[in-house]
Amino acid sequence: MNPAPNLILVGPMGAGKTCIGRRLAERFGLAFVDADQAIVDDVGSSIPTIFENVGEPGFRAHEKRVLAELLAKRGQLISTGGGSVLDADNRQRLGERGFVVYLRVSVQSQLQRLHRDKTRPLLLREDREQVLHAMAELRDPLYREVADLTIDTDLYSPADATAQLVVRLAAQWQISESPRMTASPRTVAVGGELPYQIHIGPGLLAEADLLTRAIRGRHVLLASDDTVAPLYLARVQEALQAARPELKIGQYIIPAGEASKTLDNFGGAINALAALGATRDACVLALGGGVVGDLAGFAAACWMRGVDCVQLPTTLLAMVDSSVGGKTAVDIAQGKNLVGAFHPPRAVIADTSALRTLPVRELRAGLAEVIKYGAIRDPLFFQWLQAERAALLAGDDVALAQAIARSCEHKAEIVERDPLEKGERALLNLGHTFGHAIETAQGYGAPGNDNLNHGEAVAVGMVLAARLSAALGMAPAADTETLRDLLLAYGLPVAIPAGLAPEALLAHMRLDKKNIAGRLRLVLWRGIGKAEVVPDVDEAAVLDVLRLG
Repeated sequence: MNPAPNLILVGPMGAGKTCIGRRLAERFGLAFVDADQAIVDDVGSSIPTIFENVGEPGFRAHEKRVLAELLAKRGQLISTGGGSVLDADNRQRLGERGFVVYLRVSVQSQLQRLHRDKTRPLLLREDREQVLHAMAELRDPLYREVADLTIDTDLYSPADATAQLVVRLAAQWQISESPRMTASPRTVAVGGELPYQIHIGPGLLAEADLLTRAIRGRHVLLASDDTVAPLYLARVQEALQAARPELKIGQYIIPAGEASKTLDNFGGAINALAALGATRDACVLALGGGVVGDLAGFAAACWMRGVDCVQLPTTLLAMVDSSVGGKTAVDIAQGKNLVGAFHPPRAVIADTSALRTLPVRELRAGLAEVIKYGAIRDPLFFQWLQAERAALLAGDDVALAQAIARSCEHKAEIVERDPLEKGERALLNLGHTFGHAIETAQGYGAPGNDNLNHGEAVAVGMVLAARLSAALGMAPAADTETLRDLLLAYGLPVAIPAGLAPEALLAHMRLDKKNIAGRLRLVLWRGIGKAEVVPDVDEAAVLDVLRLG
């Protein structure tokens, strides 16, 4: 038996008590009860009607009576009304009859979540923001008074808040998940003219139904590299053939590393498709990191002017960045990703189990791209990354899944609005122009102790972009130091490697695809969470930053 008879959620409107409550109830095998709905059922009128007939005092009287009846029972998850804590008797009963979780939410998030809600009597006014601030000032101390556990739902989607609470409740309340429940993958939808879904979860590379759902024809090319293929290729092929024995499956394996993302290897992939006899309904499965995903996706874009590609990313970097959005390319001596095409995948299947075999350096490189999303548009996510550093670096499944899902949600929102990178999508390249220049100058991962991989180069690039923003008077220098400190805390480099000439780096930056009419066009920021594309950036200022390293 649980040490407390009920699990109770308190918090303001818009905190997610109903949505998260239903998920938690299912996970723990509890009966879900919405206290507001219980009041409606008891009185026989909607809450707006109750307020209209008897005012707020009359509603609070109904709420107190119904809540007392609910709390007399056991084995429930009770989602309480936002104002239930105003009554001292209610607060006492909450503390005596259950384990109380406070779902905290900012007024900014409340306004975003409730802007279309016309059902809440206390918000049927023009000064919604002032009302919410006043309510928060009055009620927040009362929520904290009764709470045994607090979580900020600003930082999480409902699924991720549930996952975090499952872990914390297991530790603090000693409650176990219902044995009937199994973890289900998260799904992030990418809209637009060619919509697709990103599936995130453990064990997905062996999910035959999921893998074959995106394969329309009978020809499949499995593209991978010589590091990933020995680990996962046989598993994927066996799952495919078990589900669809008629499939004709070919393989194309390249050496691991950025140095393999060449036109020669692109030609090899095309030849592999030709040898397979691939028709217009063929599918290329890109099993690996960003190099495999970019090269295989480009081959799929070009074979017969475009066949399906399913991205199966096995690195964190690929899961949160290169596998999503349909940018495919290879490198040439003059620059990174200069030859390629936009070719959205038919699906992305991110098996988080693959991250368990990822070297620590590669994990950190992926986290650089995760940090980027906080830096460009989500200061609350940036704060979450500061708080969850230890869990992420330790490879905690819950924390990593949250980081991947939040990153993909951000990229999906931007890609939907700007699929061909004609505007807003360029924001995703914070630090990339500097980082690509470093990678190009170092020869795309050729052997050398000081050579940076892509994520590491982006980490350095973000610091340089932030430093340039401060030098141009766009952003506070303190935010540059905050970003630098976070990257260092994740074990990432923050300075240009020795031996790279600033003038040579600037020359590589001039070839960046975002530039217009030969003028530098860079992604800079106004501070954490406020990136923007800046045209016609002064090269002298860029060179000064490069010289400082």
